Amino acid sequence: MGWLRFLFSSLLVGLLLASSPLFAQPSADAWRLRLDTGALHRWQTDINDGGEVELDAWAIRLGADQAVAPDLRLGLSASYGERQYRFEGETGFGALSPWSRVRELRLSGLISWKADERWNLFAVPSIRWTAEEGADLSDGQTGGLIAAASYRVSDRLSIGPGFGIFSGLEDDVDWFPILAIDWRLTDSLALRTGSGFAATEGPGLVLAWQASERWSLSLGARYEKARFRLDDKGVAAAGVGQETAVPVYLGATRSFGSHLSLSLVAGIEFDGELRLEDANGGLIEKSRFDPAPFGGATLDLRF
Repeated sequence: MGWLRFLFSSLLVGLLLASSPLFAQPSADAWRLRLDTGALHRWQTDINDGGEVELDAWAIRLGADQAVAPDLRLGLSASYGERQYRFEGETGFGALSPWSRVRELRLSGLISWKADERWNLFAVPSIRWTAEEGADLSDGQTGGLIAAASYRVSDRLSIGPGFGIFSGLEDDVDWFPILAIDWRLTDSLALRTGSGFAATEGPGLVLAWQASERWSLSLGARYEKARFRLDDKGVAAAGVGQETAVPVYLGATRSFGSHLSLSLVAGIEFDGELRLEDANGGLIEKSRFDPAPFGGATLDLRF
C-alpha cells in the first residue's frame, strides 16, 4: 500500500539522519527543529443509512522554534497530509460516494510565554487549506487559534483553562474548551493534554506510562473533526464534506536516543458521523457509521 511505502521511506531517512554528527544537543537559545510523519489505516465499517466506508491517511510536518527571550519562545511549522476515502454500497453514503481524496496544507505559529514562576501561557494560531482533489485548496481556507493558560500547582501538577476557535467553511465558526494539564501521578505515570494524528480540530487527553528508558505506553482519547471543500463534479458540486469521530487508542513508543522515536497506535473510532452539504451549506445527507478499528505509526525526529 502507498502509505506503507511512504512510512517505510520516512523511517529510513529518520534513522540515517539520527545517526549523523549534525545531532549535537542544541544550546538553550538555538533553533529547535522537529520532523513528524505518519500513516494510519481505518478498516471498512458500515454506514447506518447504507454502504461502507474505509480510510487511509498520511501526514508530514516540519517545525522550528527558538527562545527569543528567557521567558518567551516562538515557533513556526508547516504540514501537509492526505485522507483517502473509499465508499461502497448501493444505498445511502455508499451509493453517493461523495468524496475520495482530501488534501490539507497547514501553517501554524507558536507563542509560549512564562509569565512568572507559576503561570505559563501559550497560543497556536493557524491557517489551513483543506479540499478534495479537483477543488482549489484556496476554496477550503480556514483559520483558527488554540490558546491556554497553565498554572503550576506543584512540581507534579500544572493545570489551566484553554479554548480553540476556528473559522469554518460557509461562514460557520467552531469553538471548544480545552483543559491544559500536565499531571505526574507517579515518577513514571502522567496525565496530559494530548493531540492526535495530523492534529485535526478537537481536544484530547492521554495517560502515559514510561515503562523503561526506551519504551513508553499510552492510553488516549480525543474528539476529531475534519471539514473540507468538495470538487465541482460530484453529487454536491463545490459543497462541503465533514467527518467527526471520537478515537480511543493504545500506543507504544520506542525511543532511539534523544532525537528519534517511533510510535505504533491501535484503537477504535466511536460516535462517527459523515455529513454532506451543498455549496450554500444546506444539508444533503448525514449518517453515523459503526465503531471502526484503526491502526497506524508515526515517526518523530528532533534536532
